[in-house]
Amino acid sequence: MKLLLGPILYARAQATPDPKSHDVWSFFVNVFLDSPSVAVPPSLKLCFTNAQGTRVATFEDAKPAADFTRLPPDTAGVVWRWEVILPRLDVAQRLSYHFESPDRPGVPVTFERPRPRDTRPWSPALSPQPLVVSDVVVPQRGVSPNIAFFSCNGASSVGEWSALAEPYALWDKMLHHHLKEPTDPAKTPGFQLLIGGGDQLYADSLHHTVDLLSGFMKLPRSERLTLAVPDGFRERLLTEYVWLYRERWGGTGGIASLLQRVPGLFVWDDHDIFDGWGSQEELQRAPWYRALYSAAARTFEAFQRGWLEASGTAREPDDRDMVQPVFQEAQDQDPRETRHYFQTLCFSTADCDLDVVLLDLRSGRTSRVLDEEDAHPQSEHIVMSRVQWDAFDAWREEHRHRPENGSKARHVLVVSSVPLVHLRFGPAMEHMAGGVRLRDDLLDQWESAVHRGERTRMIMNLFTLAKRSYCAVTVLSGDVHVGARARVRSRNPDHLVPALGSVGEVFIEQATSSPIVHPPPGWLPFQGMLAMSADSREDLPGFLQTELLPVGKELFLRDRNWLSIRLERPKHRENVTARPKLWVRWIAEKHHLPMEVVVEPPPFPAKG
Repeated sequence: MKLLLGPILYARAQATPDPKSHDVWSFFVNVFLDSPSVAVPPSLKLCFTNAQGTRVATFEDAKPAADFTRLPPDTAGVVWRWEVILPRLDVAQRLSYHFESPDRPGVPVTFERPRPRDTRPWSPALSPQPLVVSDVVVPQRGVSPNIAFFSCNGASSVGEWSALAEPYALWDKMLHHHLKEPTDPAKTPGFQLLIGGGDQLYADSLHHTVDLLSGFMKLPRSERLTLAVPDGFRERLLTEYVWLYRERWGGTGGIASLLQRVPGLFVWDDHDIFDGWGSQEELQRAPWYRALYSAAARTFEAFQRGWLEASGTAREPDDRDMVQPVFQEAQDQDPRETRHYFQTLCFSTADCDLDVVLLDLRSGRTSRVLDEEDAHPQSEHIVMSRVQWDAFDAWREEHRHRPENGSKARHVLVVSSVPLVHLRFGPAMEHMAGGVRLRDDLLDQWESAVHRGERTRMIMNLFTLAKRSYCAVTVLSGDVHVGARARVRSRNPDHLVPALGSVGEVFIEQATSSPIVHPPPGWLPFQGMLAMSADSREDLPGFLQTELLPVGKELFLRDRNWLSIRLERPKHRENVTARPKLWVRWIAEKHHLPMEVVVEPPPFPAKG
């Protein structure tokens, strides 16, 4: 039995109507095996033991999460999933897990290692070892998960990779933080939730490593827009994306060491598809580019969401109201009703609820010409599809009407792969950037001139969520290869919270963490970006204002980094419950940043 990829842990919502759900911690464990069929689950038991070696729980029911049995023999297999439910105690637990076969109880399984795809002298041959993973931390009863947030796990080119002396230094640092014990025994050790804010894969290399795709990219643009996809190439693309996950997420170092210990929750960005997807305008209509999207989406579902339904069908972007493809063949049809990846999870305790909302800024990102017969036709650009906006609005209403509203502390983390507040470039700069191949990077930004209306809508909705749901909203983002902090203020009377009394404004914090692997921008290129942009306070319609704040001593952290996020447990004193604060801290490669962003939910409304 060959282990092609994994184990990978995936987060699961902790909230149910039953209060007993607060006494358990649950997640999924996936492994990609060379199984010949989804009809025959592997005869494996997933076993968890505590620090004393005592068995805590065993799980035997493996379900197929993704079927890749139609791929070539060196790639074919099935992703299997185990649902894990563990008891929470009054103290945090560090558990280990392994797999056992029925014929050898008590003995961890040793999986066969597949042969490398090609001969690489720098990759030493590893002898098979029993698979035993330590330090999965189950938080104590009544405590919210500690979170590690990251983005930009890779590089776009060989040159950028070669610029990294220690590519995985930040992953090593995150693992060190996960393994060490806190100085305060009341605090939960390690992390229980790993959030990927986009660009977890960097699939751009396929344009150079896949011969047919490389040749296609050298064709004139007019030919690339209409060229039909050759027979069998869709399966080839799917195979290549699967291999990328195996290479980038496999092994024992880098991201793999955290994936197998901390339940993950991921949203994608352009490099998980290819650089600039959705901001390339008419390319999104072309058959080859939609085939690339389909392969990227299917593997994103399989390995980042942990579940791929209808494995044999294509995936199309969420652009049905905006884009008419050049032409479609039968194998390109996507039968799904929902084509975006908007996600929400709630981690509930008796004293505080923590909701995580992941916005999909890629599946519906596109543009269209409104009136092609006009002498000066106007274009409409969107970041999120109408269908996803509907889903977001429905979730906000559901969140508002929960019985906890106004009686229980609540935090909401909104993951936007691209920052809502960052450097601003004017329309003239965006137009000029087309000549230096930067236009798609500028259009990617929420602050692009073409997205300003939709961005204002998003900000207004977040303030409305904060008031109507009586919660604190914090935005997490990545993408921009520097760390940054921003604040959005509102003096709109519709957003003010009565319990704050005479305070005439409310605000939302944004923490941007990027990159964890990709090299940060050089000093001189970054100074050029600053010279061509604006980063001062900006006034928006609706009594809104945005501003960037320092991260440490500087406005931008030009150093590789990730975020450590902790939600403190409410303190009860003399019939008064202190509002639980959310603490956000940047962990950088070279800089020590003792500062933290502190977010507190609004005070409860006065009774009566």
